[in-house]
Amino acid sequence: MYYIVLFVLYDCYFIDKGCDVKLNSSKYLYEIFPEILYVVDRSANLSWKLDDRMNFYNIMLLYDGHAEFTSNNTTVQATSGDLLFYKLGDIRKAHSFAENPMKCFAVDFLYTCPVYQDGQWKFVGSELPFSFHQRIEDKYLFSRLVDLFSRLSRSYYSTKNASGVNERLVFSEILTLLFQYKEGNEFNYSNTRKVDKVINYMTENYMENITLQQLAEQSQISPSYLGNIFKKVTGKSAIEYLINIRINKAKFLLKDGFTVSETSKLVGFNDIFYFSKAFKQHEGISPSQYAEQQKAEA
Repeated sequence: MYYIVLFVLYDCYFIDKGCDVKLNSSKYLYEIFPEILYVVDRSANLSWKLDDRMNFYNIMLLYDGHAEFTSNNTTVQATSGDLLFYKLGDIRKAHSFAENPMKCFAVDFLYTCPVYQDGQWKFVGSELPFSFHQRIEDKYLFSRLVDLFSRLSRSYYSTKNASGVNERLVFSEILTLLFQYKEGNEFNYSNTRKVDKVINYMTENYMENITLQQLAEQSQISPSYLGNIFKKVTGKSAIEYLINIRINKAKFLLKDGFTVSETSKLVGFNDIFYFSKAFKQHEGISPSQYAEQQKAEA
């Protein structure tokens, strides 16, 4: 079944009509499946220029120098930190400057968003949310993007397997970071990295008696600041997130035959009554009921 799905995706890209289910919802963008046509880490020379009509998508990130780009009737001067995006049908023109030649990463690609619904695969025609030109103001995000584009370029020019899986994974991460950045001014890659570090710590030490102060020390910030950014990034408080980790671990233990009392201690709850209350809030049933349910289904 897996190979059939990949075949349909490939067919969908190049027919450019296929994908007969057009849901057009931005939420499906995180299911994106890109087909990478070309990748380059370009150092523009004096003769470099572009003048064509797009029959694919193109995204460019400048990391040095200066260039002029035109999309249809809009012209911009771009420098390091600028992101350019061209979509199907756009008329593209560009040139660099002798006194400060441009350096950039560029990717030509096509894409769809495969979604499994109602027992079948649907291919979503969601539009990418990028404008022709935008500036990456978050320096941590810019640094991460440069690193990912560099990895993508090296992988593309190395010996590749037929599937291009590694390139697709790296490029999907690039697009996901850009989607998040585009969604609102509250996205901050530096904060996201801090929260990820805290989550990794919780995942590895959930059985310990963890305090907010300890979590804050992992990213060298104050507990109040951690509480603020954690909620923005995950939608939950740090303690709520920790409890969710513990409950999910507890479910595996109960399924494996551990008692409620044993499970409570193993996942970091010192109070079995608090564990039972938290478990029921999370799962809708008590841990003992969950254990009995798992035995019945075995």
